[in-house]
Amino acid sequence: MKFNENLHKLDNQDSFYVVSEKIRKYKENHPDNKVISLGIGDVSFPIIKPIADKMIEAIKEESGASSFVGYGNYYGLPELRKLIRDNEYPSFDIEEIYVSQGTKSDVGDILELFDKDSLIGIPTPNYPIYLNSVISLGKKVKLIPCDMNFIPIIPKEHFDVIYFCSPNNPVGITYSKETLSKWIEYAKKEGAVILFDNAYHHFVNNGIDSIYEIEGSKEVAIEFRSFSKVISFSGIRCSYYVIPKQLHRDINSLWRVRTINRFNGASYVAQKGAIAYFDDLSKKEIDKNISYYLENAKILKDGLTSLGYKVYGGENAPYLWVKSKNNLSSWESFDYFLNTLEIIIIPGVIFGKGGEGYFRVSALGKREDILLAIKRIRYDEETK
Repeated sequence: MKFNENLHKLDNQDSFYVVSEKIRKYKENHPDNKVISLGIGDVSFPIIKPIADKMIEAIKEESGASSFVGYGNYYGLPELRKLIRDNEYPSFDIEEIYVSQGTKSDVGDILELFDKDSLIGIPTPNYPIYLNSVISLGKKVKLIPCDMNFIPIIPKEHFDVIYFCSPNNPVGITYSKETLSKWIEYAKKEGAVILFDNAYHHFVNNGIDSIYEIEGSKEVAIEFRSFSKVISFSGIRCSYYVIPKQLHRDINSLWRVRTINRFNGASYVAQKGAIAYFDDLSKKEIDKNISYYLENAKILKDGLTSLGYKVYGGENAPYLWVKSKNNLSSWESFDYFLNTLEIIIIPGVIFGKGGEGYFRVSALGKREDILLAIKRIRYDEETK
């Protein structure tokens, strides 16, 4: 019997698994100490009541003989797709909108669209799932370098597919209209497809909210969004993405066939909860949560900057990208923060070679932990 040998090529040395193991061992050895997590980007607010109530209603439906739903629509509940279209993509048809079960899966599954010989470009640093998905499927990949401000440099060579993430994870910046326009021009010239991960668009205060705001983007871009952070669905799983009909000989039709054969639809209960997100009452509560996280980011950025750290992001995203001090490597910074300050950060090298010498900080935690973390860092700096 033969197995997928590509799975052996995945890097387990610089990974979230190693981070988790180091944290687990530290907590085992220091069970009474308070370790503050500024690491993996899970949310701290629970699901708000209007959305939870909608999900409870859906569960009750599923428990009744006459109201039981069973398998759902392959592409998502029509009501949810219409709400997404009406509120976020009014220039699209409902048939161009797909509901799924998490952007983490979506940005890997979408690679089924492309031939095995397609060359896929991934900016570095990057969300590790992009590279791991390409490697595990045995497709061709090449990293695209970024400039000093972490803006991907347009290559002279040909790529068939390019990953983009804005607001960016891990760097926490948004790409300007000018930058994205240049990449759209490149994609049109090369006949390439841009996979635009827009999972954090709810955090955008200024700048581009969607790549489809830019002329010509419907011909070259697939955009992904998620409910994970905005309505605390990180453990529930519900996402959506757009495949325009104008995209390269109507790839949308090809993907509809693929979806029928590979997917039975997202969770009915999750989708019913997502429907409640579009209620005015829900949006008001959720906007408060987003503002809270962004204020956390401001506190972190102001605090770290005042202590001499070079900090990127944190204005339109819940992440901050921080340059290590004293020429420490990413893992050395991680060990220092964990063992000396009892604060969890994420080593930048996990996000690719372009992340070496940096670390990522998440603002999705509780305010008291954010303030305590800055206090610990400041005290350590002042007592050295």
